[in-house]
Amino acid sequence: MSYTRRFSKDITVHYSGSVSYGPSQSGGSKHYSGTVTETVYFDVHVDTDPFDEEVHKMKDHVDLLTGSVVATEAAHVASIDETSRQVGDTIISGFFKTVKSDISQQITELKTRSEALLMQLNKLAGQCNEKKRQMSVDYQRLAERYSKIFTDLNNELENRIYSIDEPVFHVTRSLNSVGNLNSGSDMIAVASVSSGETSRVHSMIAANLAKKEAVKAIDKGKKYLSVQYATDRVLDKCLLPEAKGATLSSPYCFIETTNADGTVSRQVYGSPLLGNIDTDSLEGKLNDLLNGRLSENEVRAIGEYFNTSIARELNDSKSSHDKRVAEMTAKLFDLSNTDAPGK
Repeated sequence: MSYTRRFSKDITVHYSGSVSYGPSQSGGSKHYSGTVTETVYFDVHVDTDPFDEEVHKMKDHVDLLTGSVVATEAAHVASIDETSRQVGDTIISGFFKTVKSDISQQITELKTRSEALLMQLNKLAGQCNEKKRQMSVDYQRLAERYSKIFTDLNNELENRIYSIDEPVFHVTRSLNSVGNLNSGSDMIAVASVSSGETSRVHSMIAANLAKKEAVKAIDKGKKYLSVQYATDRVLDKCLLPEAKGATLSSPYCFIETTNADGTVSRQVYGSPLLGNIDTDSLEGKLNDLLNGRLSENEVRAIGEYFNTSIARELNDSKSSHDKRVAEMTAKLFDLSNTDAPGK
């Protein structure tokens, strides 16, 4: 927009000079000087119409450029949004495909394992049924055997009781036979007189026999329970709470003697509860042990244990025979064959 502005400026002019004047009384010249200030006004008119016109044209071009930029930005944002959606859809689709594939693999693997486990369970079920059948057969066989044993024991017990109280049973049977004879004869009067005494004696004998059998049964039951309790305690100490492999150890006695002709005789003694002994294998192991040499600590430990055992036997035993046996055992004890290496 055009505009006009006025500017003012004070202009100061310095002047000086001299003036000569004509002959007079004195004549001569006169010097003068001074300053004059004058305010000058300037009117400046600024014509901005061409510039404004160019600015307006530039504004139109800038508006077009702004519209282009906005449109480009909108298109760019839409492209980014579309691209991000495509990327997101691709990632989600790939993730679900991966998860689906993983789940399918797991399902296939679990199906295979379940089928194998089902086959194994069916096999175990068949084995259990077979064990059940075998146990049923074994139970029937054991039940029949023990029933026969108990029947034989009852018969044997009856025979022994009869042999112990044979006179009483003989009298009872005689009285029964006499009673039966009297009941079938004409001696009704004798039977009626002696029936009271016979019945009383018979009832007393039967009561005594019953009491005696009851006492015996109680004693046998007590012995059976005691043996059962002791067996249970031994089994509780011997058995492990779970199935594990273990080594069963048993003491053996190995005797090696050298005869006068130089021959060597070896004998092995063990517990008869463990069955037959593999003498050759045991002799071989013992020969390997006897041919080796023990360390000083092992020799000392054996000597200390042996001396402690002998001393305890001598202190606990009051029999002169036991003391002589212990002293002779101490004399026979020889560790010369168990010396440490280098001795």
